[in-house]
Amino acid sequence: MIKADNLRRAMVVRCLLQRIGSVGSFADNSLMPAVAVPEVAENAKSGQGDGGPFIRCPRCKWAPRPDDRWLCTECGHTWNTFDTGGVCPSCLYRWTETVCLACRQWSPHSDWYAS
Repeated sequence: MIKADNLRRAMVVRCLLQRIGSVGSFADNSLMPAVAVPEVAENAKSGQGDGGPFIRCPRCKWAPRPDDRWLCTECGHTWNTFDTGGVCPSCLYRWTETVCLACRQWSPHSDWYAS
């Protein structure tokens, strides 16, 4: 189980790094729209609206925006992982860890929700 998780993580990282250019934008790809990796914004609100939880990377404190997208390597779907609590809406795979689009480090998905 641990080896499979590590392999899956390596595949996701490799896929993301292939799609993220040197300035942090996704390359042209029919599966993923061009989206610039946002800068770390202090006191930025997450894509959850004014009443929702504050979402930020537990490592670098970057806050994702509603238009940021993650790729499910199980099915190739792109979506904002925080809209669904880390569950791919296409194949229903539950991502327990999430990669930060700013610092590219992995953290448990639940750690992104600040109190």
